[in-house]
Amino acid sequence: MIFQDSQKIVEFMLNFQGLFDVIRVVDPMSRKVVEYFEREPFLQGGHCYDYWKNGVLCANCISSRAFLQEDTFVKIEYNKDKIYMAMASPVILPEHTYVVEMLKDVTETGIVPDMERKTIDEINGIIEMLNLEIVTDELTQVYNRRYINEQLPTELYDAATEGLPLSVIMMDIDHFKAVNDTYGHVCGDEVLKTFSSVIRSVVQEKDGWVARYGGDEFLVVLPNTGPQEANTAAQDLCSALAGREMGCTGRKICATVSVGTYTVMGQALNVEELLARVDQNVYRAKERGRNTVVSD
Repeated sequence: MIFQDSQKIVEFMLNFQGLFDVIRVVDPMSRKVVEYFEREPFLQGGHCYDYWKNGVLCANCISSRAFLQEDTFVKIEYNKDKIYMAMASPVILPEHTYVVEMLKDVTETGIVPDMERKTIDEINGIIEMLNLEIVTDELTQVYNRRYINEQLPTELYDAATEGLPLSVIMMDIDHFKAVNDTYGHVCGDEVLKTFSSVIRSVVQEKDGWVARYGGDEFLVVLPNTGPQEANTAAQDLCSALAGREMGCTGRKICATVSVGTYTVMGQALNVEELLARVDQNVYRAKERGRNTVVSD
């Protein structure tokens, strides 16, 4: 079925209003609500995540996932009043792709056991844990590649819209294959866990986020951060790792990293182009002998 505008989508979805309590059309890049239906009025034009009353982006953003993978996804959310099953599906209009979100109140279904005995914080914790599991790397407990794919496009969009810099740091553990070959993969996993823990503690102080890009590569994203600040952050990360012993079954291993940074300042780059540029700087760091930072 072809729709000419976002309002027509809601008009069509109202045929199913008995199945859902909330129907809204979301722009997946700006995360703004462009059309809305609910039995109780809601301010149209706000961010989609405002509905959950915690003031932050959803880590498990099914609207971004629906947009990127052109499929339908479901999750559970809580807005301090009710628990909702949220469903997101992409809808392609002639000039724009939107996501239709359909929310169903499932508070009384028992999806959170013994809910009446739990505090708001306890319920929030249960829902947050369920959603974080999907975007968290199981081994290192930082964000995973899925989170990068879904969050980084929005970070780029926000930086371009607001005219702010966005910096990305990519880190590659030097000679990590030799660690696995010499001490085994169990020991290698311990190195990755210690490594990611150190990075996460440093990045939390800089209002950024860290994800495992793949294997022994990690990505740090720093919104509203210029090139000099990004270079300083990269040096801080290296300093935190320098000489850090990463023990495993009685062995002490010290790992170094090759680091590349890249700052977007007004360029029209997509995610693939941005990652290619920062990866090139990691390659240049390896060419210079590793254990160094190369920045743009």
